[in-house]
Amino acid sequence: MSKLVRSTGEGKEQAIEEIHQQLTILEDELKGKQFFAGRRIGYLDIAANLLLLFHMAGEITGEKILTAEKFPFIHEWIERLMKMDVVNECLIPKDKRQDWIELSRKPSKSASN
Repeated sequence: MSKLVRSTGEGKEQAIEEIHQQLTILEDELKGKQFFAGRRIGYLDIAANLLLLFHMAGEITGEKILTAEKFPFIHEWIERLMKMDVVNECLIPKDKRQDWIELSRKPSKSASN
């Protein structure tokens, strides 16, 4: 995700292609399931919830890489997770998401500065 945020032009297109390839693997794993493990949330769902942040970032920036048309099973999975209280308690509050996006786009300072 950071490669996408910090890339422009051809580099950004390459980053999007790489992300689509990786998302296709997850999309295939979710076919016919509510969660990666089946009917109940499991470890992989928790580990993959980074996709929620990716989805939220796309909603804010307009760079919708993770669309319902291209990845319908992931999109349904995200919608399912976002309805869970325990997940919402851990998400960045809506009023702070724009700040989060702007911070993620800034170059990181090196530890030596």
